[in-house]
Amino acid sequence: MSSALATVDSGIEPVRVAVESRDLISAAGVTHLLKNSPRVRVVQDRTDAHVLLAIVNELCAQQAARLRATGSSRIVVIAARVHDLTPSIAAQAGLAVPLRRADVNAERLIRLLIGGQAVQERSPVLNDRDLQLLRLLADGATIAEVAARLFCSERTVKYALHQLLDRFGLRNRVHAVAWAIRSGLL
Repeated sequence: MSSALATVDSGIEPVRVAVESRDLISAAGVTHLLKNSPRVRVVQDRTDAHVLLAIVNELCAQQAARLRATGSSRIVVIAARVHDLTPSIAAQAGLAVPLRRADVNAERLIRLLIGGQAVQERSPVLNDRDLQLLRLLADGATIAEVAARLFCSERTVKYALHQLLDRFGLRNRVHAVAWAIRSGLL
């Protein structure tokens, strides 16, 4: 018995995925990867899809906001380039951190689409300064070293750290760095 028939016989409905990309070759490639899986079905109509799979070169704030505005409850983003600010851009729009296109293979993509990533209703929003502060702390920098690297006073660094801890209910700088890593921001 073929695996497609086994899926139908077992009563498991395949996850319907709409693929969105300006690059027709990338969209065709992903569609080809997915077509052999009995657990995923690519659909043309976004309103009929369980998951929106967006393929972008680099996630910018406008794209992230547009994806969020689609109303899809599950959005997966694959980006050719992921830079330091990508997690912050995704978080501000309530999206999960995009996967790098180089890290995607058929098995991983199918597993991700089946499990899906729900749109985060309350995502952490960090500005560039917060991210710089957290990165430096994660690298083991002292408050004095952070101040020197960010060209500000130690008091400014302490205040920024206090604001960050207070805003997200974190206990200390170690907790802040661990939280940022778990949230995919670092």
